[in-house]
Amino acid sequence: MSWLYLAAIVASGCCMALVDHRWKLFAFDRPRVAATAVAVGFVLFLAWDLVAIELAVYSKGESPGMSGIDVAPELPLEELFFITFLSYITGVFHGAFSRLLARSPGASAGGAR
Repeated sequence: MSWLYLAAIVASGCCMALVDHRWKLFAFDRPRVAATAVAVGFVLFLAWDLVAIELAVYSKGESPGMSGIDVAPELPLEELFFITFLSYITGVFHGAFSRLLARSPGASAGGAR
């Protein structure tokens, strides 16, 4: 049993949080909106995963880097952290690109559309 993959996801999330904190791109800019967006993303991706598992579109692979803990049949613990990270990084990227587009020379006075 290894926790390497989970540790990598958590470390990546922490690094993304540092970037977010430094430039106030998402959670450190509008925490309530960010928490809602991450929660909605989590629920949607989890539902997607559960439907795909039920339809046998994909299943859990074996890896020496995974913990071996399943929260449901074919749904490893790491997947919950990954979909949370995916939702969070999407919000951070949105904040970064929105800010970059608003600062571009061709942007209108009202900001990016």
